[in-house]
Amino acid sequence: MKKVNILGTEYTIEHLKREKDKTLRSGEADGYCDSSSKRIVLRKEDEHDNIDDYTVYLKKLTRHEIVHAFMFESGLGSNFEHVNFGHEETMVDWIAYQFPKMLKVFEEVDCL
Repeated sequence: MKKVNILGTEYTIEHLKREKDKTLRSGEADGYCDSSSKRIVLRKEDEHDNIDDYTVYLKKLTRHEIVHAFMFESGLGSNFEHVNFGHEETMVDWIAYQFPKMLKVFEEVDCL
């Protein structure tokens, strides 16, 4: 379990087996961010995965859930189109995929 600071709020990042968590077990998600308990939960790789490089997938999944945490802590928990979670998943995925490239450019031009 790792702890991270999201806009002044401590979140834990947990890696759990599918069978150890009801949300992961349901098969609806490989990870989630729970703003009520300040937890980011990510599914550990298992024998049912058809992903060639789970490490790459897990990094993207981690970024995706961290973006959700930032949105929750920014007060944007229920202000988007995703009825169940409050965040528009396409936008969250876009940020999660593009942030490493954006960070590289920001560092190159020294605008952080």
